[in-house]
Amino acid sequence: PSQAPAMPVPHQEAQPELPPSVFGDLLQDFERDLDTPQAQDDDPETHFNLGIAFREMGLLDEAIGELQKVCHLANGLSPERAQQAYIWLATCFVEKSVPEASLKWFLRALDTAPDEESRTAVNYELASAYEAAGRKREALDHFLEVYGSNIDYRDVASRIRELRTAV
Repeated sequence: PSQAPAMPVPHQEAQPELPPSVFGDLLQDFERDLDTPQAQDDDPETHFNLGIAFREMGLLDEAIGELQKVCHLANGLSPERAQQAYIWLATCFVEKSVPEASLKWFLRALDTAPDEESRTAVNYELASAYEAAGRKREALDHFLEVYGSNIDYRDVASRIRELRTAV
């Protein structure tokens, strides 16, 4: 039996060590940045904008995650922006058909409402969330708050009539 002749192994020359280049350094920095958390992780404005963008795309879970980060970093926000974040987060929970989870955030938004008009709007949304959660008594109470502030606000009068027959 004949054996195949052994193939010679090509001789590999040792690659010379290249001096570090600007591009190599930049690439290393970029790779290191990818492996470490971004400074943006603590930037509530970035998370707020991402949350709104995700919501507009219909990606409610992602929107909720980003807006929760904002709400937990609310100390870095103006009171108006924090209130907006609470409202958007609560709204996402309602849209996801989990109105029970929205109540906490609507209540925080109510606590931080800067004026009567804002308080009225949040009370209306809170009442709607209570109603969606099956908590009709609380819904009626908050719709009555709205009615007491603005008798013509949206459909508040008819919502009160409907709830009074159900409670």
